[in-house]
This record gives sequence, structure tokens and C-alpha cells, in this order.
Amino acid sequence: MGHDWGGLLVVRAVSLEPARVRTWAAGAAPLDPEYEWHKAAQLWQTPGVGEQVMEKLTPEVLASALAAAAVPDADAATAAAHLSDTMKRSMLTLYRSAIRVGSEWVDDLQRAPARGLILWGENDPYAAPEFGRRLASRTRARFVPFAGCSHWWQLERADEVAKELEAHWR
Repeated sequence: MGHDWGGLLVVRAVSLEPARVRTWAAGAAPLDPEYEWHKAAQLWQTPGVGEQVMEKLTPEVLASALAAAAVPDADAATAAAHLSDTMKRSMLTLYRSAIRVGSEWVDDLQRAPARGLILWGENDPYAAPEFGRRLASRTRARFVPFAGCSHWWQLERADEVAKELEAHWR
């Protein structure tokens, strides 16, 4: 469920150590002061409430929620199979550590090398494509939206994503 974290951490790393990076790619990483966390994240970020939510989160509930949010059934089942108390605690800690990540990290984005690629689903219910466009603009990266895709564009269009990455790295 920490779907956007990989992208957030990639962009943060390249902005802090730009000389060590030749190319980079990220997606679904709304590093923007205007981004408002999605409803689930806001619940997880709230002490007491997040713990109550996690108490009710079972592998079956997670698989169903992911599938309802456009994650392919097999991928939803695989992710849900890894749900554990450690994962739940980690999710709460991670989301609570990043409540203001957009405003805290935005100034560092100008240091990211311009050889970046931002990938985004045009129908992302958690972070609208406008956040991807603005992130690309702030980092001078190329922006690629995937039509008809949700937040999990990498699962929905794996072949197209692979082609974009291969072209970027060539």
C-alpha cells in the first residue's frame, strides 16, 4: 500500500546526490506543497485512528481494496499475502514521517539532474496527473502519462512502461 514511496524516495535521492546520478525515473510521487494526502493516508497519519484502521486490515480486506482500486487481481492477491503486523507498523511510521514532505522537499528538487523521467496514470485517484506534470517541470524531467491507467500504471501497462524505461536509459 505504500505505492508512492518508491517514487518519492527516488526523487529525494537524486535531488540530494545529483552528481552520482546519470538518469532517473519515478512516478506517482506527488512532491508538491499543494498535494493533499489521500483519505487512507490521512487516516494512517492520525495517531490512534491509524492503529484502528490497521487492526481491521486483513489480507482479504487488502486484496479486495487493491482490486477495487484497479490493481490487477493477481497482483492484489500477491501484495495482500505479504501483509503482516510489521508491514502495518512500517506503513504507519512511514506515512506519519511524511505529512509535509511536499513542502519540506520541494526546494531540493531543482538540484535533480535533468535526465529524469516521470511516469503517471492519467486516472490516478490518489494524485492527479497535474502533480506529475509539475514535478516534471520542477526537475526538468520528461513527463509520460498513461491514458486509462490508475495509480498502478506499472502493473496495468507493464510492456509500455518497460518500453519507456528502455528508451529513457538508451
